[in-house]
Amino acid sequence: MTARRFRQRADAWACALALVGCVFGLTAQTARAEAVADCMGTAEQDQALQRLQTLYRQEQFAKLDAAMACLMTAPAGFSSGKPGGAAVYWMFRRQMPAPGADPMEAARIARWRQQLPASMFAEFAGYRLQYANAWDARGMSTADRVGQTAWASFDAQLTQAEAGMLEASAELRGTPIWHTLLLAVVQDMRSPRRTADAVFQEGIGKWPDFYDLHELRLTRLVPRWGGSWETVDAAIDRWAKASGTAPGGARYAQLYLSVLDTTGTDPRQTRLAWPRMKAGLEELVGQYPDPAFKNAAASIACVYGDVAYHQASMRRIAAAEARPAAWIRGTSPAACAG
Repeated sequence: MTARRFRQRADAWACALALVGCVFGLTAQTARAEAVADCMGTAEQDQALQRLQTLYRQEQFAKLDAAMACLMTAPAGFSSGKPGGAAVYWMFRRQMPAPGADPMEAARIARWRQQLPASMFAEFAGYRLQYANAWDARGMSTADRVGQTAWASFDAQLTQAEAGMLEASAELRGTPIWHTLLLAVVQDMRSPRRTADAVFQEGIGKWPDFYDLHELRLTRLVPRWGGSWETVDAAIDRWAKASGTAPGGARYAQLYLSVLDTTGTDPRQTRLAWPRMKAGLEELVGQYPDPAFKNAAASIACVYGDVAYHQASMRRIAAAEARPAAWIRGTSPAACAG
């Protein structure tokens, strides 16, 4: 789907949202401005994500579609440097965790599709729920503790999800959120029609700045899923260099932060190089105003015993910029103060 078609569709939904205004002569352009304010009224991805979740839970589907369409084509990203589409993908991921999705989601998605039959986001929701349900069947146990019945159900549901996604609407297949979910599906399958590496390479070729693809790929390269920290480090090194940033640049730090966040691992157990990470964190803080990067810098400096850098990082965190979730497990401002 082209950016122009996204904008046209956002105009249409926004006008539908402002029905009373349209009746009294409100232009589609004015209505669209309201939709833009709703979807990009904050520079922080998590806040935008929460707003999307609220619209979804309240079943304001027309407004939700307009906000998502706006986010998918917004020229400016979040304060973290991520594009608007990242909030769209994460809304579904957070609302329908794998495993742990609410069984009632199926009925809500059905109502969404009934109200907006042409919505590619409602279509995507169905595929995301299917993926989450597959993980509900498997559970989060290590492979050697998963029973044969659970494996069979897991494989069958993933196979069905892959088949459905490959036949999805052309509109949906032309988005990075579709590509990211397809990667999630195929890299968890034993015999996918398309390999994870093929899906990943195609995805980053089309959307090189949609770093959820890189972060998702890393989740299956860690030791828990049969990989190794050496494999993780090699991938991060390769992708960071390919991004065009300096060798110790922002992308290196961003990808390692993602791995540490998703695994809860002590960074000293990985192959993270602290001098390179430190340089990358400085680039992140300098390039992007997201307070999470300042907090992460202070936290990791504490882990590595870099007192001077920890103190310098703490001094630049304003009171309103405290982000406890950005701190590495086992660290906190209080714990690191001594």
